[in-house]
Amino acid sequence: MRTSDKTTGIDNRNEQRQADRHPLAVQRDCAMCIITFKDLAWKDHVAFLKDVSMNGVGVEAEKRIDTGFVWFRDRVGGHRGGVLMWSRQVGYSYRAGIQFVPLSRDAEEFVDSQVSLLRDDKPLHDPTAVISTIMGSLGRTRKN
Repeated sequence: MRTSDKTTGIDNRNEQRQADRHPLAVQRDCAMCIITFKDLAWKDHVAFLKDVSMNGVGVEAEKRIDTGFVWFRDRVGGHRGGVLMWSRQVGYSYRAGIQFVPLSRDAEEFVDSQVSLLRDDKPLHDPTAVISTIMGSLGRTRKN
């Protein structure tokens, strides 16, 4: 199955989606940091929210955003965390899809405390614990 039609620019991913995405009437910028899958590095990004569903959000950025674990500075769709599942160039910008990961209050507070350390230019105490927390929540979500 094709994921996009190169001649028209139409995105056929909607055929694969589990929930309908709704375009946002007003674009809002979204600050986030990502632990990249590639090298487990924390990277800050700002993107524009394009569309949202119950399961995730579509964003657009000036630079490519690598796949990884996402931590939103402010809640998006009621969520603070997610996984950037894909990223691709569209014209002069980059589109990306983020799947929300619902976190328990304790898990959210833990990840937020680790992100706060990064904002203060302090090293993470245990980056694998952050990844384990998010993966554990993602695993519980998929079982339900």
